[in-house]
Amino acid sequence: MTTHNIRLLLAAWAVGSALACAAQQPPDRVPGVVIDHIPASTGIYIGSPSIAVLPNGDYVASHDHFGPKSTEHKSALTAVFRSADRGKTWKKVSEVDGAFWNSLFVHRDALYLLGPDRHHGNILIRRSTDGGKTWTSPTSSTTGMLRDTGEYHCAPMPVIEHAGRLWRAFEWRHPPIAWGINYRATMLSAPVDADLINAASWTLAEPLPSDRLWNGGDMGAWLEGNAVVTPAGELVDILRVQTRSPDEKAAIVRVSADGKKMSFDPATGFVNFPGGAKKFTIRFDPQSKLYWSLASIVHERHRANNPGGIRNTLALTCSPDLTNWTIRCILLYHPEVKKHGFQYVDWLFDGDDIIAACRTAYDDGLGGAHNNHDANFLTFHRIANFRRLIMSDSVPLISSAASRHETADFTIAGTGFEIAKLNEGGVAFSNRNYIWQNLPKDFLSGRYTRTAGGESAMIVVRAKRDITLHVATTPAQEKTLGDWQKTDAFFNYTDKGKTKMAVFTRALKSNQEVIVPQSGWTGTLVLLRP
Repeated sequence: MTTHNIRLLLAAWAVGSALACAAQQPPDRVPGVVIDHIPASTGIYIGSPSIAVLPNGDYVASHDHFGPKSTEHKSALTAVFRSADRGKTWKKVSEVDGAFWNSLFVHRDALYLLGPDRHHGNILIRRSTDGGKTWTSPTSSTTGMLRDTGEYHCAPMPVIEHAGRLWRAFEWRHPPIAWGINYRATMLSAPVDADLINAASWTLAEPLPSDRLWNGGDMGAWLEGNAVVTPAGELVDILRVQTRSPDEKAAIVRVSADGKKMSFDPATGFVNFPGGAKKFTIRFDPQSKLYWSLASIVHERHRANNPGGIRNTLALTCSPDLTNWTIRCILLYHPEVKKHGFQYVDWLFDGDDIIAACRTAYDDGLGGAHNNHDANFLTFHRIANFRRLIMSDSVPLISSAASRHETADFTIAGTGFEIAKLNEGGVAFSNRNYIWQNLPKDFLSGRYTRTAGGESAMIVVRAKRDITLHVATTPAQEKTLGDWQKTDAFFNYTDKGKTKMAVFTRALKSNQEVIVPQSGWTGTLVLLRP
């Protein structure tokens, strides 16, 4: 955790009421410019944001419909919007029947829409010469039906130009069952001067399967790949990796120069990637000579297993080489995880700015989003002077319920906890009747940060002198604690399994601040000696 991040948290304590965190919130409080809003009660959710800039400078954005009341599994609908004032206002210009997970892109002065026709469907491409109002009909192999075998998967991923060809990543599901693990990475490409609505123009690489044994056995899927050119000039497919571990990864698959073969080395192909368990888009900026991404990272206060389900923090990240990634700035954040998400962001460079379309799950005064995945908004965002942004430019990590406690040795602040006596037979969690047993004598009659079991807390500790900080969590959470040291001390609480709590320590310097990692049902509790 960087010092900048900690400072943002500490600043948030002072301005904690600035952002409403109530369950309901009027739409004008939604971050960014609202392009579209669909209440969750309709059973239709907003997915697959995409954005393009027309030759005249107008912006075009799109999203599809998914959910139980949608037609995603038959013939999906995609809504297309246009802005003539650089994203300040938007107008719906068309609705396309038979488009799902589609990318907007501009080529040779025409606007294209490329992707499946439905959930795990065929690959179609459409062309518009009037800025998205009308589209060609992909009814045959010469009019836009690029592949008709079905089972294709993707998200709105970049279409890039390299070595005289256009490239766009897909996945193919084989065998056609289950989600994720049967996705095979592939790449679609065509000559830049070809007729793009003719299937004969396009080459599809032989799909490459993944293996559950890769990444130390933590390989749920690879999906939603990016076509990217490496610093060495080679084309690769960089994919999201579904993991159980909170340490997010991406997979770098190599593509042959002729676009027909995919290859992967599991010993070297996985890289650490903040936000890698969710869809991300990577683009190269010639001016900074850096690769950039807008990624749904997991902030340390929310660190937990299954990071693909944590989507409440959007960050600007960059890399010089596609393998070493730095979080430059936190762009969007909400402290509540289950019903708030900033995800599947599609974006473009726009001079010194980045423009972005985001699938946003947020409060709307109508019950909010169904959950963090099932978004109810499409929002537009401008990240001004993105190359200059650093961590201190981040949005405050604000919580309206932040509290602060002082002891002789520490300042303890955050949310979701109270300071309680640590006694044998004392109530362990604020929302259960479990009690503590077998407490170590060094902590009897001390105090601790009592939380609600199963609910995420944020706990930030600042040392007032050089001192050792003690915390307790279940032994199973040891990996999430990083450089904390496990001791021989244990105690338990009286649930059915008499769950054991292990004591860990970390040496802090005077004025050093640390966010206490939180994961598992118990979270991590700060222990204060008597």
